[in-house]
Parts: sequence; C-alpha cells; structure tokens
Amino acid sequence: MDTIEIEATANTPSVKFYPDRGYLIIKGRSLSEKSVEFYRPLLNSIEKYVFKPVSPTVVDIHFEYLNTASAKCIIELLKRLESVHKKDMKVEVNWHYKTGEHTMYQSGMDYKSILKLDFKLVKL
Repeated sequence: MDTIEIEATANTPSVKFYPDRGYLIIKGRSLSEKSVEFYRPLLNSIEKYVFKPVSPTVVDIHFEYLNTASAKCIIELLKRLESVHKKDMKVEVNWHYKTGEHTMYQSGMDYKSILKLDFKLVKL
C-alpha cells in the first residue's frame, strides 16, 4: 500500500496516511461538494489496509468544519476501520476539537456513539 499525502485547500483537508505505520491524520476544512471524489483514494486504500493492518492503528482527526457530504465519507472510513478492530487489533481514533466549537464536539460525540472503536474526544 502506498502512502497518501494530500495538501489542504480552502475546501479540503490535508490527509496523510502511512499504512506501514498504521497512522492517518486528517486536518482542516472539509466542505467540498465533491467529497466522495476527494475521499475515494483514501477509502480505497483503507479498504486494502484492513487486510494487512498495523496494531495499533491511530487516527487523528482535526476538523475546523465538516459538511454533510464529508461527514458521510468519514463515517464510511471509520466503519471500514471497525473491521480492523473486529480482528482484535487496536484502533485508536482521536477526534480533536477547539474549545467553544460545539458543532465539532457534537460531531465527535455522534461518531463515538455509533462506532465500536477506542474513540477519544480531545479538547485543544
């Protein structure tokens, strides 16, 4: 599997996925109307990763803003990582949010309630 490194734009976050280390970081604003196209390479890579994962797999997510289309892609990504967890391998998700950003905090709480992952909310 190849490393993925995508630089942030005004409408898309930076994405860095290092499958050999089991590390994914997504940071920035995700409000593209073409979210599915943007996240497709990452989703495809995660789909391959679940067959040969690293433990622990660590996911750091730092969103400033997340639109509905992007939120659907993120839940799909995290659900794919649940299959790694089901193999008795550790998957840690760190959902970072800034003090006062109730929307990002609530989004993290929603994901935490839906997913069966080690999911931490990290206040910045």
